[in-house]
Amino acid sequence: MLRHITVRDFAIIDGIEVEFGPGMTALTGETGAGKSILVDVIGLLLGDRGDAGSVRSGAAQADLSAGFELHPGHPASGWLREQALLEADGGDGDGDGILLRRVISAQGKSRAWINGRPATMSQLKILGQWLVDIHGQHAHQQFLQRHAQRALLDGFVEDGLVRRVAEAHAALQEARARLDAARSRLANASDRLDLLRFQTAEIAELAPASGEYADIAAEQTRLAHGAEVLTALQTTHGALDADGGVDPALGQALSGLQEVLRHDQRLAPVCELLESARIQVQEASDELRRLADRVEISPERLSEVDARIAAYLRLARKHRAEPDQLPGLLQEMEAELAELDAGDTAVEGLEQAVEAADREYDEAAAALGRARREAAQRLDTAVTSAMQELGMAGGEFRIDLQTLPEESGPHGRDRIEFMVAANPGAAPKPLSRVASGGELSRIGLALQVLASAEQPVGTLIFDEVDSGISGAVAEVVGRKLRGLGRSYQVLCVTHLPQVAAQAHEQLQVTKHRARDHTRTEIAALTADARVEAIARLLGGVTVTDRSLAHAREMLESVAAGSECEDPAGAGTAP
Repeated sequence: MLRHITVRDFAIIDGIEVEFGPGMTALTGETGAGKSILVDVIGLLLGDRGDAGSVRSGAAQADLSAGFELHPGHPASGWLREQALLEADGGDGDGDGILLRRVISAQGKSRAWINGRPATMSQLKILGQWLVDIHGQHAHQQFLQRHAQRALLDGFVEDGLVRRVAEAHAALQEARARLDAARSRLANASDRLDLLRFQTAEIAELAPASGEYADIAAEQTRLAHGAEVLTALQTTHGALDADGGVDPALGQALSGLQEVLRHDQRLAPVCELLESARIQVQEASDELRRLADRVEISPERLSEVDARIAAYLRLARKHRAEPDQLPGLLQEMEAELAELDAGDTAVEGLEQAVEAADREYDEAAAALGRARREAAQRLDTAVTSAMQELGMAGGEFRIDLQTLPEESGPHGRDRIEFMVAANPGAAPKPLSRVASGGELSRIGLALQVLASAEQPVGTLIFDEVDSGISGAVAEVVGRKLRGLGRSYQVLCVTHLPQVAAQAHEQLQVTKHRARDHTRTEIAALTADARVEAIARLLGGVTVTDRSLAHAREMLESVAAGSECEDPAGAGTAP
């Protein structure tokens, strides 16, 4: 339930603070005073789009806030906890509180908070679905559109049925898409299969192995230059080890120095260097001999390696790949070939999946259709009864519901159309072809009131939905809104005294004009001020004794007829 609203520098409001109680509250005032501004404020706090035009002229920003109270176990409490947006001191025993705030700068930038924590517009919209249901003054026009008629009827059926149909339809569409894609692949698979079989056989004949190409390329280099390498090894070995080579020369030099070492110890380091050099030369000579023994000079093996490398290069060019990529390419082709070979089996499985999804959709759509028919019967009776009270005696309302295969979609297979007979004995015809402006507003109002009673919210707002009616019909409308106030908090922007008089509380919206600016104020009316306000709605600019007496009589009549009400306990619905 809405507890309070604070507004700073919004539109023509300098600053206001308004508190709200349970039951029905009427907002009245002169035309153009800004009675609907509070409705706009609530809309912005619940995620409506705002811009720089919302900011009062000359101000840096508009600052809006509102406090709501949730009853214990309210579904919004669980969502707020999941989002880490619930007040820390909220308690399940006494319900939870919500503080919404939104700031719009003069540059059009917007920020929002839920319980002091930054929030997105999407989060505000989600939360708003649990808090407030707003009906605008032209809302009845939407009932001329079939999608709006269907949405209203679905508001009277179990939400799970509507959701199940939407989910089943989405699953069916996805299953059909997968089947179509598989069939398309299968239709184009014949040529692809032949090509893949040829290509895999060709590469499989080569039997490329991972890392093989690098190994045989290195082997080819060794084989191609084997004779040259062997000659170099033998020549170098001879230079080191043969008579007159490096090793004998080092041995002779070392022997001569060692003979005179006992006479001059300064030669010791030189002897050590020569000894080390002789050892390294001997090791090098041995390694050269071993390498020479292992050098392979085989024209036959070189021919084999050349042929394999040529095969690698030919297939690599053919498939536009690197030679060392051929093993991986073969695996990919074999996998695709296996998938295409299994195409028939895959299509059969997907066909069965489509059949199962189609059955699920049929069952869901049929269940929703049955629930809609039951709801339509209840709504037919309720709206027809309301029409009698709203000055359309003998009128009849009926919902025409036809189940048609061509209507299959995320909303089911039902074609829904609101029918009405405005006069006794007339056959019901589509609402868009029969109802006049005044009749449409009355039927639309009845639908809105009935739909509101099905909403899981605590606050219902009616913004001049009573336009186009007057007299006794207006009094009936007021009584119906007051009746809603027994279970919900109802805020009603109205210009009709018959509606305003039915409210448990009345707020007066006043516009004050100064030389350089205009501002709006909202104040709760005392009992005496309320009599005068009702009288002004009755009599216009001049308030006469007769209009005052009439206003007092209206208010007393409402009080006398509602002695059994307990306004303090009203507004405690979801």
